[in-house]
Amino acid sequence: MSTAVSAEPAQQDPGRQRRSAVLAWVAWGVGALCYFAALFHRASLGVAAPEALQRFHTGPAILALFSALQLGVYLALQVPSGLLADRLGPRKVITGGVLALAAGSAVFGFSASVVGGIVGRMLIGFGDAFMFTNVLRLAAHWFPPHRFGKVAAITGLAGGLGQVVSTLPLGMALDGLGWLPTFLGAAAVTAALAVAAAVVIRDQPAHTSAHTRDEPAPVERVRHTLREVVAQRGTKHSFWTHFVLMAQFLAVTTLWGSPWLTQSQGRSDVGTLLLLSVVGFIVGSWFAGQYIAGRHVRREWYTFGLSCVVALVWAVMVGWPGVLPTPVLVAALVLIGFGGGAAMLAFDGARAANSAHRSGTATGVVNMGGFTAAVLIQLLVGLVLQAVSWLPAGQAYRWAFAPVLALLVIGTVAQLRLRDR
Repeated sequence: MSTAVSAEPAQQDPGRQRRSAVLAWVAWGVGALCYFAALFHRASLGVAAPEALQRFHTGPAILALFSALQLGVYLALQVPSGLLADRLGPRKVITGGVLALAAGSAVFGFSASVVGGIVGRMLIGFGDAFMFTNVLRLAAHWFPPHRFGKVAAITGLAGGLGQVVSTLPLGMALDGLGWLPTFLGAAAVTAALAVAAAVVIRDQPAHTSAHTRDEPAPVERVRHTLREVVAQRGTKHSFWTHFVLMAQFLAVTTLWGSPWLTQSQGRSDVGTLLLLSVVGFIVGSWFAGQYIAGRHVRREWYTFGLSCVVALVWAVMVGWPGVLPTPVLVAALVLIGFGGGAAMLAFDGARAANSAHRSGTATGVVNMGGFTAAVLIQLLVGLVLQAVSWLPAGQAYRWAFAPVLALLVIGTVAQLRLRDR
């Protein structure tokens, strides 16, 4: 990781300030486009789930394994991703990650066997694992600390837009072009984006002002860095915030939303309904960045309140007898998405609780929260559906979503216990 060559004078001329601001947005913007692509690929299986069941000649438990292994690879690499962000710098790591996304999409598109499908999804999980942490590391390098929370929330918006493209447009492409052209086309565009990342992204400004300049990072052992990050109360609170708010959103958008809406709710407008949840995510990210980020007490109470709300939403989904009325279904999907957008605030809390030179590691640790829960959800829902396959679909999904509700309650209680007193 490079460091600033020299300190700038206290006062910069306006022209240099404008150029610095433009360069900051360009460097971060290309990184955000890479995160956009990562979210597209991450969510593509959820949209393509009905086609995947036919293409791979399998059932819901194996489809859950696809998603769980993808998220499992992502989860396992979160701490390494944070450490690499702090040590190698975002440019190299983002470029390599985007190339892995492109390879994963190509393998998934070509494959017609379960083994090939698993390899493709695991490559996508590998590439995805290095995106968000490193884009936030770019934000930490290029923007002053008081703007970090807002830039993190805008990063979440970029990811939300990636998921928008993975709902209706991806569904239309699968219907109009077919499986192979859709996923190979996505791979080609992603590979071009990797070239752009290698050419444009710079780890940090060559000349920085006092508020953005990195101090030389102390040389620390990995174990010491992790111990210091995990010891912070703010890191723990942010972990459980992400555990609740992100996992319940991923449960709907990465795999189970489409089959649940089709089989249990009898809906044919699945793409539109999932798009509502993604729009809720975008609005939640925007609201969090505008009004909550950077305000410590407000952030913790806001995320706790939203955690209670989404737990209530899932309680309704589990307890409601029969098909949900359309207004209730729409409200549930929007609130699930809104809560997912607010999960970006977990990284604002992690950044505030840790030293700047540990920000990548802190982001990786916190990011493990939502994806630990997401992996558990994918596996548990699939196993329960397999176990109660003799029940009508509506009842089967109510039983299958009960573990989701249990995990949300656990995470919400943990937030309450760890709140800043």
